[in-house]
Amino acid sequence: MTFLTNLTLWKKITLLTTLGLLLGAGVFSSLGMRAVNRATETMLQDRMTTARLVESYVDEILERALSELESTSHKIEAGEAKADIEPQVVALEATYSRLSIHTRTVFLIDQRGQTIWSKGDVPELEALDMSSYPSIIQAMKEGKASISGLTLAPATAVPVILLAGPTDEGNTGNRRALVVAVDLAQSSIGGFIHPIRLGETGYVEIIDQNGIVVTRTEPGPKLAPFEQSDHSGRFAELIAAGRPTRGVCHTCHEAEQRVQRRDVLAFVPLSMAPWGVVVRQSEEEALAPARELHRNLLLFGAGLVTIALVFVLVTTRNIGSRLKALTVASQRIAKGDLASSVPASGKDEVGTLAQTLDDMRVKLKASYGELEQKTKELSALLSVSEILTSASDLPYLLDAVVAKAVEVIPGADGGVLLLRGASPESIQIQCAVGLDRGLIPQLMLVPESRSSDSALGQVEDRQEDEFKKAVSALVQSETLRIQSHIYAVISQQNRHIGGLVMVSFRQGQSFSESDSRVLHAVADYIAMAIEKSQLAKEAEKAIALREADRLRSQIISSVSHELRAPLTLIKGYSTSLLRPDASWTPQAQQEFLRIIDEKTDELRDLIDKLLQSAKLEAGALKLEKEPVLIPRLARKVVDDMTPRARKHRLLVRFPPSFPVVDADARCLEEVLRNLVENAVKYSPEGSEVVIAGEVKDGTIVVSVSDQGIGISPEHQDKVFQRFYRVGDPAVRSIPGSGLGLFIVKGHVEAHGGKVWLESSAGKGSTFCFSLPLNLAEGSERESGEGR
Repeated sequence: MTFLTNLTLWKKITLLTTLGLLLGAGVFSSLGMRAVNRATETMLQDRMTTARLVESYVDEILERALSELESTSHKIEAGEAKADIEPQVVALEATYSRLSIHTRTVFLIDQRGQTIWSKGDVPELEALDMSSYPSIIQAMKEGKASISGLTLAPATAVPVILLAGPTDEGNTGNRRALVVAVDLAQSSIGGFIHPIRLGETGYVEIIDQNGIVVTRTEPGPKLAPFEQSDHSGRFAELIAAGRPTRGVCHTCHEAEQRVQRRDVLAFVPLSMAPWGVVVRQSEEEALAPARELHRNLLLFGAGLVTIALVFVLVTTRNIGSRLKALTVASQRIAKGDLASSVPASGKDEVGTLAQTLDDMRVKLKASYGELEQKTKELSALLSVSEILTSASDLPYLLDAVVAKAVEVIPGADGGVLLLRGASPESIQIQCAVGLDRGLIPQLMLVPESRSSDSALGQVEDRQEDEFKKAVSALVQSETLRIQSHIYAVISQQNRHIGGLVMVSFRQGQSFSESDSRVLHAVADYIAMAIEKSQLAKEAEKAIALREADRLRSQIISSVSHELRAPLTLIKGYSTSLLRPDASWTPQAQQEFLRIIDEKTDELRDLIDKLLQSAKLEAGALKLEKEPVLIPRLARKVVDDMTPRARKHRLLVRFPPSFPVVDADARCLEEVLRNLVENAVKYSPEGSEVVIAGEVKDGTIVVSVSDQGIGISPEHQDKVFQRFYRVGDPAVRSIPGSGLGLFIVKGHVEAHGGKVWLESSAGKGSTFCFSLPLNLAEGSERESGEGR
């Protein structure tokens, strides 16, 4: 495949056409060979037909001869006088004569093989023992007439065949045999096949079961007495098997005969005698027509292929050269050469292709120019859109967009953006690029009085006229000396809110339609930017209002809930103490007052948290820094919390030497207190709450760990927000305002630190905060062992 890919089209056409011709020649040759084979097969079939005709005739003659012999032999009774036998034999000879069968002699033998009678009383026959002739013995044993192969006639030594027919046994029980010696050369068996002619070398043979040639036609080799066939063994096998055959024979099969022959033969065995008919012809003569046909087919095919190949070479060379020219032209076009025309090359398909390619070049050249112009416009608009997406300040954005418009519009020396002023009746210059603002006249246009019930279309027309007058005043200013300009309206919701003007100070300079398209697109971008800015401001206002509303509702809900619980208890116990109908023991009064005092402290803490969160929200927190020992603050918080957390173990663990930090002690105490309260509130009774600290990477890190319910990941980023509480029912059932962690974060960040949370649901939480390490003049070594 790589080889074909690297070839030129002309070479591919030549190669593929040549392969096609060779394939066609191969198919043609195959068909020719099939025709030759069919001709050979037909010739062989003709030879087989001839052999079968001869076999049919010879079988018919022999059948008649054997039938007459059996009939005559059955008429001769045992013990019949010799004088009575001769008339029967004479009648048999007369019948054989009519069948063109020439008899040499006729004799009668007994079971011992002794001649008991012969025609003409030949004394020599009486002295011979006929038991040596197998066919005669076979006839007497089987009681059936038989035919021998070629043998010497008794007493005369003439080649004959013997026909033996057994007689009836009669009363004596002795069977005899009537034997007829037939001279085959003078009989019709040989006479019938002698006229058969098969060309110059064809002939017919009759072979007996011993492979001896009984008779042979001309022009075959002259027949010698008792001549052995060159395929005697093979023919004997075929006669014994009774199987016909045909084919080409190249050498003989007999070791003692090395006669080289190339014959075509057909063999058919006889059914009436153990003989066979062979039709033979030299292979050269027999296959001459087929070979001539084969040779003619090869010559014709070779000539046809040569002529077709020459035609293909001439044709493809012409097409290839023209296609090469088209390839060169297409390569020029691919490289960007759209000026050179494609050469014409005739009026056929290749010529049409060349003309089409040239038309495509012309259209591509025009389209390329348009595409280049569109690309420039899109590039200009892309640069403007990048400015619109990168800048957020509207005035700066408008200045940058106008400057970029002057840059990307060819021939523009300056640009002016006109927008409606603060009052709807004024038009002012928003920005100007490439123009001296001092030379630009003030364009404060006041429209004529208008009725309030004017139609929308009339209002729109008046707005458009106002801007057109402003633009006209600008470009007609004598101080600016503007030579040409283009103008695009900036519209928003069917209202003219401004206009964009590009000006040129050069004589003969004019703006194109492409410049106008770009300017209108930029004007649309400006309109969208202005609308986006307005929508953003409105959205910010809406978000701020919604957030304020949400916070107000949340504050009211949280504060009312947190205030109601202690106030309810204070009110209840106070009322109980003031009831005149009730008398309380001093211990009960003391307990009531203690509860009132605790709930009052809770109210005070809640109010303090609200005040602190308000200060943090307003940014009014002021720090009073001083050297602070955080381990000491931690122990103080633990001491204060112990009475209220008797069922928890509060531990303080700091390293022996912990640095002193500059910080607001009250703020850090509040941070630790809120974290410890939070840990105690959300951890089970009997669990530990540990306050620990370490120095890490130039900062101090303080952590408060508990073994409580933990916080799931989706809530961990929100727990430091004001009034935020996890929506878990287990958390909601525990009183809280949602301000403690917010205050922690505010105080820590006011010191330049960070606060974070490490927690897993059901496994406890660890709240950590870090502070920058500012060492004071001294430090205290405090043991962090807690209790």
